[in-house]
Amino acid sequence: MDRKNQSKQKITALYCRLSLEDGRDNESMSISNQKLMLKDYAEKNGMFQYEYYVDDGYTGRNFNRPSFQRMIADIEAGKVGCVITKDLSRLGRNYIEAGSYIEIFFPKHNVRYIAVTDGVDSLTRQEMDITPFKNILNDMYSRDISKKVLAGRMTRSRQGKFCGGQTPLGLMRDPEDRGHLVIDPETAPVIRKIYDLALDGWGCMRIAKRLMDDKEPITRVKANTEYDVNYYSWGSARISRILRNPFYKGAHLVCRTHQKGIRSNTYDFIPRGDWEVIENCHEAIVTPEEWGKVQEIVDRRTGIMQGNSCPYYNIFHGLIYCATCGKSMQARYEKVGRTAKDRKTGKEREPIDKAYYICQTYNRLGKNACTSHKVEARDLYNLVLKDIQDLAAMALKDKEAFYDRLSRRMEKQYLADMGSLKKEYAGLAQRNQEIDDTFISLYADKAKGILTEKRFLKLTDAMEQEQEGNQKRMQEIATLISVEERSEGDVQMFLGEVRRYAAITTLDETVLNRLISRILIGESKKVDGIKIQEVRIVYNFVGEL
Repeated sequence: MDRKNQSKQKITALYCRLSLEDGRDNESMSISNQKLMLKDYAEKNGMFQYEYYVDDGYTGRNFNRPSFQRMIADIEAGKVGCVITKDLSRLGRNYIEAGSYIEIFFPKHNVRYIAVTDGVDSLTRQEMDITPFKNILNDMYSRDISKKVLAGRMTRSRQGKFCGGQTPLGLMRDPEDRGHLVIDPETAPVIRKIYDLALDGWGCMRIAKRLMDDKEPITRVKANTEYDVNYYSWGSARISRILRNPFYKGAHLVCRTHQKGIRSNTYDFIPRGDWEVIENCHEAIVTPEEWGKVQEIVDRRTGIMQGNSCPYYNIFHGLIYCATCGKSMQARYEKVGRTAKDRKTGKEREPIDKAYYICQTYNRLGKNACTSHKVEARDLYNLVLKDIQDLAAMALKDKEAFYDRLSRRMEKQYLADMGSLKKEYAGLAQRNQEIDDTFISLYADKAKGILTEKRFLKLTDAMEQEQEGNQKRMQEIATLISVEERSEGDVQMFLGEVRRYAAITTLDETVLNRLISRILIGESKKVDGIKIQEVRIVYNFVGEL
């Protein structure tokens, strides 16, 4: 064939691909080896007008590769008459898409396909009949490799090794161990700042605004200009993710998502309650106790106001609950006239004097579900402020006597709680053993034909659900016992906190969230014509005093 006629022919595409899965030390799979083989084959078969299409470092499961797509475009443009690869797996390992190209796309565009080492040539029908099966084997190989790679990563992750890409802000990879994290001295302070503000009761949006005002960058990468708005674009969602991230307490989160399928690029998010967390894997930015406290604050935090509009800023949000039904109390606002003046003094009333709290259950479902438990915002404010001032004064006046008093009370409460918890735990364990014995008995009855398969499954399903519930409660009890046993230093922590507020004259979110766990509002009653309402303040570290 002369060169003049040859120049009018379509080119031959010599397609080469190598993925990370194939290994860089495999000389027979290397790009240079593939090029030499394909060039030699093309020239021996009279194909002198050829062009290389090379994808180095791309998986065979995904056909969205730069050179492959360029080759497809050239085929559609009528420039390519033949495609040659080393073997079928170089074209791709997804048997559905590979088969689609070989069986449909190439014939549609009159393109001959050759896989050299697999002996595949689309001009030979007999050889093509076995091609789909070879593609399936390639796909199975790819799946097996993917599973092994994933299993290896999961094993390392469950050992507490960081296998992700970008490390969480505030942490960085240890130069001596890439799987170990260390504190980033440049960005860790902003994480500490976020948690401190959250511990003070600040909401995510309020924290985000504060960080933007303070020009705190959202990334460790320096911006091109200090006026880059995106460089400081904190948002409530970003703050929430940071506050929920267990990495900051020194723990390791195995994974947040799982892939729906090997070919799928879609992922399911794992619910936070199902996260697999490995504790004590690296240095923490916040203590586990602080992290746990933040989780409580975030969980209980609700909107500043619910129901009718209220100019009073509800500093008790997330702290105040109905003592009867346990639901949160909603802040409400009186509908008053334009002047809103006090009837007795004639002075303008402050927003707090127009606000009150009522039970959420009562507000939604009425008096048949619960009573209102109404308490005036000003009365609650004054009561809590006075209680904190009294405790702080006692702590300052005689620290040792106050410490002894709290320690004795907590020891007494500890013994009572511990006895009750251990008794409940033993009862649940005994019940689970009884269920196991019953299950064996039922299985024997089924084997003898006394019990039908349908009846057996119905009975055992109910028992399994009960046993799972018991096991979950046993885990909760074990956690509570562990917390109780660590409470010896809690008195000192409470004393340190309350002494800081000895001179306070006003309340704010910081004081309340640092000192108080929750406030329980009892039902209003009349005793001898006098209105009485119990308010129980549960303090952090030490409980009710």
